[in-house]
Amino acid sequence: MSRKFLFLLQFSVVLLAGITASQAYEQIELPDLGDPAGSALSFAEENRIGKEIMQEIRKQRVMVNDLLTQEYINTLGYRLLGKADSTVHDFHFFVIKDDTINAFALPGGYVGFNAGLITVSENENELAAVMAHEISHVTQRHLARAYFHNSRMRGPLLAAMIAGILLGGEVGEAAIVAANAGAQQSQINFTRKNEQEADSIGTALLAKAGYDPYSMATLFEKMYRESRLYGGAPPEFLSTHPMYDSRISDAQLRAQQYPNQSTGDSVLYRVVKARLKVLLHENPIKLARELGRMLQEGQTADEIMDRYAYALALLESEQLQQALEQSNILLQQKPSIHAFHLIRADIDIRAGRDQQALKRIRQLLQERPDDHVITLEYARMLINTGKARQAGKLL
Repeated sequence: MSRKFLFLLQFSVVLLAGITASQAYEQIELPDLGDPAGSALSFAEENRIGKEIMQEIRKQRVMVNDLLTQEYINTLGYRLLGKADSTVHDFHFFVIKDDTINAFALPGGYVGFNAGLITVSENENELAAVMAHEISHVTQRHLARAYFHNSRMRGPLLAAMIAGILLGGEVGEAAIVAANAGAQQSQINFTRKNEQEADSIGTALLAKAGYDPYSMATLFEKMYRESRLYGGAPPEFLSTHPMYDSRISDAQLRAQQYPNQSTGDSVLYRVVKARLKVLLHENPIKLARELGRMLQEGQTADEIMDRYAYALALLESEQLQQALEQSNILLQQKPSIHAFHLIRADIDIRAGRDQQALKRIRQLLQERPDDHVITLEYARMLINTGKARQAGKLL
């Protein structure tokens, strides 16, 4: 692994993870950072380095391999990208199987979300705020600027930085802190400018894409409040004041420039939240028990999606008859949600009812021939039932 790759990986994590402090807000208009990036790192180099980093991530098998989750994160990302002024890179969105709250951008247009960020989000506007922020880091080429700004600076504890991006959570955070304990103050100030710029451009993206422009401020405020509630400091490095003291007020001021609007949560957002809740849980039997009790006592915030999560947990714990009963309720309540048909088909296959499962998804595909998630799920089921040749023709 080259020194240049490791050096850039360090800055990918530190500068683009959205975890550093911002300077006090002085004007709505962004400071002019110029464009030194082109003289330090070409677009081709960014793309190559991004691919190398992604290879390291894939080797660890930490990415969520779920078609509906991938469909959702792509839908969210490209809705925002459609309103961006400049998108030189091809963007690639992915989700990491980690229950901690984090998101990061990499060179070459790669944007990653920890699954925990999705499951704890209260609404889709919050998640869109994070996505808009990370997209802005890429479009503004903050990594390339950082490389130019720090061309003489050595990357301390670079192996720890790799752990920081791959391990996440407390281990990853400790690695990042250790690796940057001796960073120069000028680097911190430079990063704050990047954060301010990403916040500002991200807020504009939110508004243009129809999301609530105040959602970024709301998210910052919630994270700051929860960090105080649980006794932990906000995730900042070498700063004498909490990161969100100024970022909350800054974000509120920026949002005032745009119409006060909000979009309701999409069905796919709600589906993916429920799926990830199950995928992240280490004990599906315990989760099924908890969800069953909540449903019985009427303690759910989103009854139909909690029932969907319940059915998934029952399926994962091989409680097929109970899972079948819950899927029947789901299909009676909302037959238009194709995720409910997919789980029913999975239950049928687990129970040895292959033909019923294939018939259900084939009918669904006839209704929605352009839905590539249904197409891929049907192909997967064909392969799993010994019909690989038929699946090949479909693809």
